[in-house]
Parts: sequence; C-alpha cells; structure tokens
Amino acid sequence: MKLTRRNVLGVAGASMATGIAGCLGSNEGGNGNGNGDGSDLPEYHRWLTTDSNGSLSYVYVDWNHLSNLESGNQSTSNATTGSQSDPMLGLPITGMMAAAFVVGFGLSAYGLSGMINYSQSGTETDETGGMNSKSDAMLSTNEAIVLTGDIDAEEVDGILTAEPEGFSLSKQYEQTDEIGDYAVYTPVNEESSEAIAVSDGALVFTSRDDITEPVDAVRTPIEAAAGETERATEANDDLKWLVSTAGHGHLVVGGYGESFEPAAESDNDDSGDNVSDLGSGTQDEFNMEYTELETVDSGVSSLTFDDTGSQATGKFAAILGDGNASALEDSLGSSAAESSVTVEDGRVTATATWDSIN
Repeated sequence: MKLTRRNVLGVAGASMATGIAGCLGSNEGGNGNGNGDGSDLPEYHRWLTTDSNGSLSYVYVDWNHLSNLESGNQSTSNATTGSQSDPMLGLPITGMMAAAFVVGFGLSAYGLSGMINYSQSGTETDETGGMNSKSDAMLSTNEAIVLTGDIDAEEVDGILTAEPEGFSLSKQYEQTDEIGDYAVYTPVNEESSEAIAVSDGALVFTSRDDITEPVDAVRTPIEAAAGETERATEANDDLKWLVSTAGHGHLVVGGYGESFEPAAESDNDDSGDNVSDLGSGTQDEFNMEYTELETVDSGVSSLTFDDTGSQATGKFAAILGDGNASALEDSLGSSAAESSVTVEDGRVTATATWDSIN
C-alpha cells in the first residue's frame, strides 16, 4: 500500500476501532508543555524555525504519555465519526499516526528502531530492541525530526558505525562533523539526503529524501534550541500567539505560511499526500480533508488526555484568510461534550472537552 496522507487517515480510524485507549497518552503530572493558558510557550518551541519562505509545519507527540496509558476495552465508533467531522479531534490524532510512520521509517534507516516503545503501559516488546537509549517525545519540523530523551551517545555511535549484517534498511555511517555537543553522522562513501546528530539529550535527523544539505537541515533546529539561531516564535508574533495559545498538549499539529495554501493552488497535484510531507513544510498538511479549513492561513491544534486516554481537552488557534468562517465555527468541537469558539479580529480560538472518546 502506498503510504499517503489519505491512507494514514484510514490507519488512524482502524487504530481507533481497536480502542483509542491503546494508543493515546496519560496526563499524570501534567503534559510537561506549560500550563496551556496562552501565557507561556511549550518547551518544544525552542526547536522551531521557519524556512526560507517564512513557513513552518510541525507535529509534536509526547511518546512518554502514549506508552504509559492505561489499557481499556472501548467502543470507538463515535470517536471515529467524530474525528472525521471535527478537526479538533481528527487533526492531532492524524498527525500522531503520520508521525509514527515517519519516525518509524526514519529510525529503521539508522538501525535505531528500539528507541521508541509503541506498546501501552510501558510493556517491553520486540520493537524496543533492548536499547538503553529511549525517546520520550518527538517533534517533526520542516526538514528535521527531533527526538528528545535519555540518549546513550556511545550506544548510538556503535549502532550507526557498525556494518549492517544481512538484509537491513539501515546503512553504515561515520562521524563527519560536530554541531555544539552533537556528533554528526552521514553515510559512509555515499552522498545522500541523510544526516543524524547525536547528543546525550536528543537525536536530530533529516525527515525527507529530497534534502540537498542534510547537515544544515539538522544544524538549524539544534542551533535554534541553543539560542544561536532565531526561533520561529521570536521572529513572528502571529506564530508566537498560535503556539502559546493552542500548542500545549500531548498531540500537537501546527503550521504557518505557505503550508496552508489549498492543494488546488499547488503546481504539484500530489502535494501533501505523502506521509513524509506532514510536518515538513509542504502545502496542505493542516487542512487535511477538512474543506472548512481552506479559510485558515495558519493554525495550531492540540489534544491533552487524562490517564485513561478516554477523556480529552482540545485547543485550536488560527489566523483567518479571506473566506467565510461560519463553516469553521460549526465544525470546531462539534464532536465534544462541551466546546467554545470565538472569532475576533481575524483570529479564531476554540476549546473543547470530550468526556468520553468512545
């Protein structure tokens, strides 16, 4: 099956059909991303930068909460229907599913699949691969993916520099550069779009196969996190408002600028359909299949879950274009038990609460 954005929507629905509590995270001790009242920025914002066109597209996933979720047997027909009709539910869940594909394939290419535990309640599975290094959160942004956590740099170095045995998706890498505290690796005797930077607290690697300057692609978020490159939330007041208002949560999808041009206006008829495009600065990520979002120029949508994964709160913030916002007002939070939508001065904000996602 071709891995496209539309197929990911189907996979997300299939995952929910087996019990949404099986793949969504706990809220024990808060989400570690600020208080969510718009007065501060989530921790991940320090990695965010805009591209040469001033655009940004990103997905944030808190893996730690996903893996610690309590199990449960739930009927998810309403959740599936709700996600198809309500962008506040569907966008973050779809972003999470797409991110799982992109990161899974990316880590396989480096032989590091064991860094993320996809099982619930932290149960060790074959997928963990016995690695000491573990990721607790990920951020897919423009040309790079950032995995934060407890990283054993020596362990990762040994895996990257080892010659693959038998059939393997991974290659042999060598250290070719340094960026601050990060060792940078590229494929041995090969020019490619791949580069991975390793430190004790994070991995940063390229997210697409069309990147011409892979070392620069990983350098940008690393230097932004260190305060050596201007961050997106520093360069643009609208982006700061979007991220601080709706960017706190366990699952977050957001974007700004050209990423929000309707697909019909793209020169590439397949723009936005490839899973790897989501969160990597291309067009049509945010509006997905929701035609009402064609009125949105930029936006952020997030979900935060309780420790069972059945109850959730959502936040949405967007900057409107020239279109009529009435359809958007009707759809935001339409599947929730309680919701509130405000449109004022070309900006829309919404909050929603789901008492039971089942």
